[in-house]
Amino acid sequence: MSDFLSNFSGENYEKTRENKNKQKEQKKSKGIKNSEEKPSTIKKEADSVFVGPKNTVDPSSKNIQQTTNEKEEPKQVENPDDVIYTKKRTKKKKYEPKKEAETPVAKAEPVITPQNPDEFIETDPTYKKKRRTKLILIGAGSLAAVILLYFGYYQLTHVKVPDFEGKELSEVREWTAENGVKLQVEQKYDFDKEANLIIDQTVKNKKIKKGKELVVDASLGADPEEQIQLPEFKEMKISEAKKWIAEQKADNIAIIEEYSDKVAQGDFIKFEITNKDVKAEEYKRKDKARAYFSKGKEVFEKNIAMLDFTGKTKEEVAEWTKKNEITLKVEEADSDKIEAGKVISQSISKDTKVAKKDTLTVTVSTGKAMIVPDFSQFTAEEAADKGDGLQVQVKQLYNNTVPYGHFISQSVEIGSKFTEKDDKPVIQVVYSIGKPYIKDLRDNTVEGDLQKIFFDDYQSKGANITYQVYYVDSTVTKGTVVKMSNYNEFVPIDSVIQIGISKGNLKPEATKDSE
Repeated sequence: MSDFLSNFSGENYEKTRENKNKQKEQKKSKGIKNSEEKPSTIKKEADSVFVGPKNTVDPSSKNIQQTTNEKEEPKQVENPDDVIYTKKRTKKKKYEPKKEAETPVAKAEPVITPQNPDEFIETDPTYKKKRRTKLILIGAGSLAAVILLYFGYYQLTHVKVPDFEGKELSEVREWTAENGVKLQVEQKYDFDKEANLIIDQTVKNKKIKKGKELVVDASLGADPEEQIQLPEFKEMKISEAKKWIAEQKADNIAIIEEYSDKVAQGDFIKFEITNKDVKAEEYKRKDKARAYFSKGKEVFEKNIAMLDFTGKTKEEVAEWTKKNEITLKVEEADSDKIEAGKVISQSISKDTKVAKKDTLTVTVSTGKAMIVPDFSQFTAEEAADKGDGLQVQVKQLYNNTVPYGHFISQSVEIGSKFTEKDDKPVIQVVYSIGKPYIKDLRDNTVEGDLQKIFFDDYQSKGANITYQVYYVDSTVTKGTVVKMSNYNEFVPIDSVIQIGISKGNLKPEATKDSE
């Protein structure tokens, strides 16, 4: 059978087809002499040829002719899977003629017809049972493997969630982070549970898949928006007030104890709400308030001897008063003798006995003061050097009444004192340069220079002198100043000068005569 199949594989199949084609051509050229065979018989043989080997129904009949096999009814096998194909290999005789292989025709019926008398069929009656048993064992093993894999996968991808109720939220966050579980926190107000304690959870004492979400309800404590009826604190002792605050969880009410010469120890002094707009009958847990209670009268023994701090630094005094719980009050004054930062005098003399909480006042030197002089006693040239350490800025401005060179004003009052620690101002001192004098700008000034001249010469020096321009017919170059209402004279500081500008539209007389 293997020899037969080898004719249909690879190069052997192509060679076989070439040989058959050559035989067909030879038969056509010579003519078919075997008239004994009928065309119908040849057609049947062509129809009964299949690709591959075909099993014979009765292997014992080895001498049956091929034409006889084609006429016989093919025996149909009930189950092709139960058939075992075998073949006995025999040597072909050299004198046996080659059979022409016709083009295989596929048939729809699963019929196995005999082709080679050397082939036979052997049936195994236990094959179905063995095959069924094998399939069952394979299926059971596969199912067990799947179950085992699923169990291992489930153990690796799931984790048991503990009961977190009543525990801190931070503990839940730590557990979810370690076990790869997402956490969603829903916060709610709960009077019975402190803030950040777990109230409830979606999964408890059960397994959850890693990567899934665990939802927990966390407490925010008592509701701050809840309105609370305040008690009569004035009728309560401090211990009773603290107990009420704890029971109501009114943590925004602070208990403050302070000494009092009038109220007995432990008694109520006063109650105040921080937000003045909130009334006592509208008080809510979120509102801040203070309840004051007395610590009684504080009595100190005068057993501290005062030191002499004259000439010592302010820091030394502050250190001593802090150590002895003395209240320190500091005043400052300039001094020509005591350098800046050191004590000039003190309110309590040396060796006087004082008690805790007594007040000590010391005067500390700010150094030598800089006094603003009277600049009217100096000229403009002298003023800049008379500041005594202060910065002086001298200005000279036009003035209608003050003669040239005389003092007009100063920006800082005479006799003002400034020390090193003060912000020292710039003193502006003004001297007069008299009335403004208007120069003759005709024939040598163009219109474009007027702005700069009037600002630099007059406006920047305190004279509010302006000008107005009009245009006249003239032989002078266009844009040149040819007329002025005032020139070469003194004018008031708020004058307006009329200036005529040449149009340059007229020709000189000499040019006209030549024409």
